[in-house]
Order: sequence, then C-alpha cells, then structure tokens
Amino acid sequence: MFLNSRHLALAGFVVGTFSLSAAPAWKDAEGVLKAKCYECHNPKKTKGDVDLQQFAADPQLTKHFEVWLKVKDTIENGDMPPPKAHQMTDQEQKSLLGWVNGELDALAAAQSGDPGPVTMRRLTNAEYDYTIRDLTGHDYGLAKEFQTDGGGGEGFSNTGDVLFMSPAALDKYFGAARKVAEHATIMPGTGIVFNTQRIGLRGPEQVKAQAQQALYVWYQQKSGPFLPKDFDDMREADYMVACWKHKHFKTPLEQLAKEGGLTLPFLQNWNALVNATEPKSRFLDLTRVAWRELPGPDAAKQGQVPQAVIDGAKAIQAQLLSWNNPKKPGSGVQRQQQDADGIRAYNMVLDVKGQKRVHLCIGDDGDGNKGDIALITKLDVRTTKGQHLLYMDWLNKQLGEDRKALGATPPPANAEALKQRIAELEKVKSAFGKHPQGRQIEPGVLAIAAPLVFTLPLPETVTQIHAEARLDLQNPDINDGTIQWKLTAGQPPDVTKIFPGFLTVWKTQTDAARNTMRDFSMMKQAFPDMYERRLEEVASNLYRRKPGITVYYFSDEQLGQILGPKDRDYLAAMKKDFGYTANPNLNPQQQKEFDSALLGHLRYFAGRAWRRPITPEESQKLDALYFEGRKKELDRESAAREVLVRILVSPYFLFKAETLPLANAAPGDVKLNAFELASRLSYFIWASQPDWELRKAADDGSLLKPEVLAAQTKRMLRDVKANALAKEYAGQWLKFNGFDEKSTVDEKKYPEFTADLRNDMQRETTEFFSHLVRDDRNVGDIIGGDYSFLNERLAKFYGVPGVAGGEFREVKVAQQNRGGLLGMGAILTKTSRPNRTSPVLRGDYLYQVVLGFSSPPPPPNVPKLPDSAVKPASLREALMIHRTDAACAVCHERIDPLGFALESFDPIGRFRTADETGGKIDDTGELKDGTKFQGLAGLRGYLRKNEANFTAQFCRKLLGYALGRQTMPSDKALLAKMQTTLKQNGGKFSAAVLEVVNSRQFLNRRSEAVMAAASAPEAK
Repeated sequence: MFLNSRHLALAGFVVGTFSLSAAPAWKDAEGVLKAKCYECHNPKKTKGDVDLQQFAADPQLTKHFEVWLKVKDTIENGDMPPPKAHQMTDQEQKSLLGWVNGELDALAAAQSGDPGPVTMRRLTNAEYDYTIRDLTGHDYGLAKEFQTDGGGGEGFSNTGDVLFMSPAALDKYFGAARKVAEHATIMPGTGIVFNTQRIGLRGPEQVKAQAQQALYVWYQQKSGPFLPKDFDDMREADYMVACWKHKHFKTPLEQLAKEGGLTLPFLQNWNALVNATEPKSRFLDLTRVAWRELPGPDAAKQGQVPQAVIDGAKAIQAQLLSWNNPKKPGSGVQRQQQDADGIRAYNMVLDVKGQKRVHLCIGDDGDGNKGDIALITKLDVRTTKGQHLLYMDWLNKQLGEDRKALGATPPPANAEALKQRIAELEKVKSAFGKHPQGRQIEPGVLAIAAPLVFTLPLPETVTQIHAEARLDLQNPDINDGTIQWKLTAGQPPDVTKIFPGFLTVWKTQTDAARNTMRDFSMMKQAFPDMYERRLEEVASNLYRRKPGITVYYFSDEQLGQILGPKDRDYLAAMKKDFGYTANPNLNPQQQKEFDSALLGHLRYFAGRAWRRPITPEESQKLDALYFEGRKKELDRESAAREVLVRILVSPYFLFKAETLPLANAAPGDVKLNAFELASRLSYFIWASQPDWELRKAADDGSLLKPEVLAAQTKRMLRDVKANALAKEYAGQWLKFNGFDEKSTVDEKKYPEFTADLRNDMQRETTEFFSHLVRDDRNVGDIIGGDYSFLNERLAKFYGVPGVAGGEFREVKVAQQNRGGLLGMGAILTKTSRPNRTSPVLRGDYLYQVVLGFSSPPPPPNVPKLPDSAVKPASLREALMIHRTDAACAVCHERIDPLGFALESFDPIGRFRTADETGGKIDDTGELKDGTKFQGLAGLRGYLRKNEANFTAQFCRKLLGYALGRQTMPSDKALLAKMQTTLKQNGGKFSAAVLEVVNSRQFLNRRSEAVMAAASAPEAK
C-alpha cells in the first residue's frame, strides 16, 4: 500500500542554488502587506483561508506560488483590499504587484518547462472503466462500485493528489478484477476472450462443447455472406463449361473465374469434383461421367466451345436441379429420399391432355434388378368432363366398344386400326393380376419387374392419369431391391439407369438400402439443396481432415483466402482449442503444450494490461502463480483466471507508468521511454490504454520521433475513443459531466423535464465537444458557434424546426437563439435553481469557469434572497439591492450582468420573451466599467472581445488535464505558445494538443522521490 502523507499538488519546485526571496524589493512589498493585509490574513484571522503574515520573514514563493498568484489576481481585479478596508495607494499597489509579478516571472523563467512534481497517479474511475473496456472489448461498468473520484489541480479527477489509495479501495479493485476474470474464457488457441455474461467454472465436457459450438457458428457466420442463397442462380452449366475450357484449353482457373464472373473457390471445387473418381457414387456419376463424356473441341473452330458442350452442360444442370423443389428449396427428392421405404404406397400423377399413350417406367436404379418388383395397386384417369375412371373399367369398356365396332357389317373403314388397338388393349389387360414370379395377386394389380417400360393406351378425353405404386415386399429377394418408377408421355428413359429427380424405393434396414443411400448422400453432400445445408457443409470442416466434396462450399484454405490473414489465424486458433479440449486423455507432451499456450496468452495479456513488455522475471512469477493453482487442483482455466486477477490488481495496471518510482535516476529531467509516452498520450486523449497501432510505435521506438508522435496524436484525435476528451476534459471543465445522472429541477413545476430530455441535453454537449475534437474544429465555437447537435425531441423542445428522428445531427440554430455552449439546455439548467433562474450562478459560471477569472469567497452572513424573488423582475431588483452592500458588490458587479444576459432562458433552458406572469424579460447587463450588452447575441459579442481570456482558460485547463496537475509558473511559456499557435492555426483543437504533446513537460518527468496520494485518515 502507498500510504504516505498527502502533499500539496503543486508543491515541489526544486529550490536551486539561488534564492528568489533574497530580492531587495521584498522589503517594500512586505511593508505594504503589513500595512494593508496582515490585519485580516494572519495566523489567528485567516480570511479566505489565507495567512500572509507567515511569509513576513521569507515569502517562500517557490513553494507557495499559488498563494502569490491568488494575491496577484485579487489585487489586479480590485477584490482586495475589500471596499470597507483601508485601500492601497497607487504607489503601494504598484510596489506590491511589481514584486509579485517580477518574482513569478523570474520563477517561471528559471523553471520554464519543468515537468512538475511526480505523484503516483492511479487510474481514475472513468479511466479504469475505459481501460477495462479496451482490454476486454466489453463495458462492464465496474468503477461504479468504487469510491467517487474527487477533483484537484485544474479541477480534474485525474490530478495525482486527489487519487487516493486505501485498503478499502484495494479490496474493491480485487473484487472488480475477479469479476473481469469470471467473464473470461482462456483457451490454448483463441487465448483470453471476454464475454458479456459471466462464464464461471466450466467442466471438461462444457469446455469441449463450447469450443465445438464456437467453431460451428464461426464457420456459418463467416461463409454465409459468400454462399449462394436459396433461389439464386448457381450457374451450374457455366461452371462446367469453365472446367471444360480448363481441361481442353489449359486456361487457368483464376482467369476463367475472372472472365466468367464466377467464384474462384466454387470453380476450383467444380473442377476437382468432375475430374475425381472418388468417392464412389452412382448418383455423383450422373454429373461426373456425363461431364467427362462431353465432346472435345472442334478442330475447325480453335478456341471455341462447341454448342454440343454447352447443351450437354445445360442437360447436366437440368439433371442436378431435378432433385430439388424449385418453389421450395430443401423439400424436393433430395430431402425426401432419406425417408423412403417400401412399406407405403407412392402416388404418380401426370397431366396427359391430348396424349394417346403414357409410359409406366420401372427402373432398377442402375444397380441391377434383383428384388426389383413394383406393384401398381391403383390406376385411374381424369377426363375433360372432370370424371374419374378406374383404368381397368375404361379398358374393359373400350375393348367392348372396339370389338363391337369391329364386328359390325359391313366392317368399318378403320378395321385394321381397331384390330391393332384391341390387340394392344388385350395385351395390357392380360398383364393385370399376373406376378412375374407366378404368385397370386389381386386381379386389378399390375406387377412389373424392373427394368421395364410398360405402355398404357389412354382414353381420347383424358387429361390426367394417376397411379399408386409400392414395392413388392413379398419378393424373396426384397433385401436386394432398389427401384424407381415414373410416368411419362414423352420419350421413356433408360430403365437400366438412375432416373434423375425421382425417389428410389427400398426395404429399410438392408444393405441395398444402406449402400444406395450412401451413394445418394455423396450427391447430397456435393450439391446441397438449400442455403442452410451449404452452411452446414462448411461448418462440417470442424470434423474434416481434408476439404469436402461440396462445390458451393469453402475449405479452410479457401475461406482464409477470402477473409484474410486475421480470420485465417483465428480459425486456426479455434481449431487448436477444439483439438486440445476434444481429447480428455492428453499425453504428457500435449499437456505441456496446453500449459505453455495458456501461459503465452497470460504473458501477452499482462503486457497489454501493464502497457509495456513484461520482464523475464515477471514472466516467471506469472508462470509460478499458474502452476501453484494447478497444484491446488484447479483446472487450467481457473488457474489462469487467478493469474488474470493478479495482473489486474498490480500497480503496473492500476497506476500510470510514467508516475511509478525510478531506479537510480540522476537529478533533473528524465525523458519518458516510448511505452511511458504512449501511455501518457493515450490517457490524455482517450482516457484509456494505448491501442495496437500506438503500442507498435512504442515497440519499435519510432514514437519518440517528433513526426511519428504528431501523426499518432492526430490519428488518435480522429478516433471515436477521443470522445473521452469531450466527456472527461470538457465535461469536468465546463461542469456538464454527470448532468444526465441526477435531476436538480423541480419536476412538479416542470413535468416536461423528463429523464429522456435530460439525457438528450447531456448527449448534445458530448456530441458537440466530440465533433469539436474529432473534426478538429475551432475552439472558439465553444462560445461563438452557431450550431449544435440535436435530435427530434430536443429540437422540438428548443423550437428548432426541420429535425426528424432520434439520431443526433449538426443543426444551425442561431435563428433560435442557440449555438455553442451558451445555448445548451444542460448548461442553462445546471446553472439554475430548481424552480427559477439564477443570474448569479450563470454569471459566476461564465466569469470563473468559462473565462477563468477568480472571485473571492462570499462574505459571511450573506442574507438569502426573499421568496418573492422568483419572478425575473423581482429577482433583478433583489440582486440590485444586494449589490448596494460594498462587500457583495465586489463580485456581483462582475457576475450578475453576465447572468442577466441569459434571462431569456428559463430554468430548464427554454427560450422565453416573457415570464410566467406575462411580464417582459429584461436580459440586459451592464458592467462596472459601463460595458453594456443584451441577450445571447450581446453576451457573445462581449465574450468575443474577451476571447483571449477564454483561450487562456481553455489552454490552462487542457494542459492541467494532460499533465494531471495544476498549472505552475513554469508553464507560463508553454501556455503562451499554445495560445499563439491556436491563433495561427484558426483555433483548431489539434493545434493546442500538439503543443502540449511536444512540450518538455509532457515528454519528461522529474527525477525525484515519488509521492503517493492517500486518504487522510490512513496517512502514516
């Protein structure tokens, strides 16, 4: 623990060999103080907490310069001596101010550029949360459990002297670190990954299952955007023609893909498939063999693809598409085949209007006809009149009619045709009720042994034929049976080959069924019938040792080429996770590799968390801590989490590197090393740790080069993480930080002031300053800008037209008396009382916070304003009476006029021209010197004339925030240079930042004993 006595933030100018207090003019200055100041500022009576008499013998200006700065300001502003006290003569004032200014200038010159005292600075609560966010990728908001940060120095929470550390605080840090660790998965490949939800203890099976699931999901998410979707034209024929060109013309696949607008991995997969003989599959051969049988080039037409090749490829494409349902992908024969069995009957329906015959095709599925007998148990037709006729009824009727017609006297002219048809019908009829194996069957059943095409004559009025077929399960060879059937009115297919697009029927649980389904599955794998199954094929790489046979698919190598090295490496890491966790019985070498991988990730994390490379000794300590956990029978992940906790409670994480103690450093300035500089820069601009790019510049030392430092600074200012400057620097300086967290408004009087509106007002301020920083705008826009950032709700509240939607966007608002800081609802509300405006609060805000002037504290026993002073008119009157008291007038003559200029804005920031009673608003202000202004426009004019004061305040606050300390006389030259640079560069925000970053103060630290802030009760 670092529990030394608290020290003054700005104490510690190292006294040199000279003594500023020896200046002879001190005797004259001390005489003035004795005559006019000691009466109220002595050890017994310390008005304003200032004792000047203690300096009678030695002004100790080096140590207590902030006291003398206060003396200088109060005298120059006319605040002291107070009106009722004895006033200084012009000569006395000249003598005293001459000494103070001379000594402060001498001090500034002697110590110019001094980096300042070294106080160990822990991370602020905001910096802790930002750092954890950037370390883990998640905003856990853990700092809300910590003790609230105070403010010091120039008013910022990152000032070293107010960043206390106590045992209770350390307990909080341990608790937060454990919570962070509990959100982590720690694996050999992917390393340390933080999750939104708490992970907690995981058993081996859970680790394995989650590694498996992570891979499966990753494959689908990464490949999905590149795979053809359902209903996409997959251009099968084009890919086959391209493969043909590659085979015969030797054109590279890369060139063919580019010229044809084809996806190279898919073309590679097609080419591999059509040229392969493995895996064996009769169904795959429908494509592979057919492609190989395409004709070669035409010698007479060199370099041209014959039409026969194109037509052949289209025919293969049609065969492939026939297995799917074009109207509903995933529901065609390819999906139905797995549910096929010989128990149930299958319907065949064919539209045959205008046809005289239909062919009932019974195929042997291309594997021989053993066991292949089909039973057609139903056969009927539909006629043009909508009648349903049993085919056998029509057949018998037609035979009777034809025989009768043939027996007529004289014989009909078509007697020969009648004889032929009667013979055909009798032949068909004779087939019913007869089994090829001679077994008894029903007379209306048609039994057909494959392979056979059985032609059925049709009625002239037929429109549709329907048949119901089933597999003959009584066949003694049924275990070998695999059969297909179809109806066609066109050219019958070859029944000794597979019918593309038609089910194969078998008896389940037989070798024939299993062998055929295996062959069929190869085709399914090569050509999945829907998008989800193509995703599954890619995800199945998880289990493969070599690429799959799917054409619309990516192997690991192909996916890596598409996605790039980052994703390729991550895939390898996930596979490493699965490889080590899938096997519950790792051998000793594998266990050693597993441990080594985890330790490597822990060391890398420590380097990121500590914002520098870790030393070999530190690595050994981390390793020892891990193995200590393993000896205690913790699983690997739990042991690694214990190391994570230690990393996150280390001083190297909790404290800024550039404020930690130095070893054996010589007196004087010490240049920050590249890692310390990277840390200081990132916490200045982002309030968080360096990112990869900044860390890389620190690793190679290039960050120490001025041009690289400037480039990194500009890059970081453009980054979204620079929004932290808006929230932490601007928010703390201008007092709007936390406005959204608590309402100070009388919500009974102003019910329209909702939490949503308060959040919008806060968002307006952060958006404004975020754009000021990241767009590198003129800092003068803070007080003089004609724009703001609004959404629809806030725009309506302000009376700004033309803004629709919840998104914030830049809006010109000068016509609505808005623009910049002064027109923001958050500022106007924050500087009001709960039920009325407060010109005093608003004026004091502008005078001290915005312009940087100091005011003495109010005198004791100041009476409260009467309750009647709620209305603007009576409030002005009450304040004017208040100013008749000389003790009060000192400040109120300066601040009240500034506040009066904002009276046109009510307590919740709405513009108004009349008060609640209808009385006209008086928004005029007049300063003691006679300067007059009215309303926001007039106030802006006054502020523009005093822009130098605002710029000085901006620079002072920026430097104090960057260095984490109060500005000192030694910063005078730098502050002046910042102001000059701003003016020369059109007020660009980056101009001031670059001056800070390139300064001696920022690039160096003092070589001195480090002091640490500690809470007073625990100081030792």
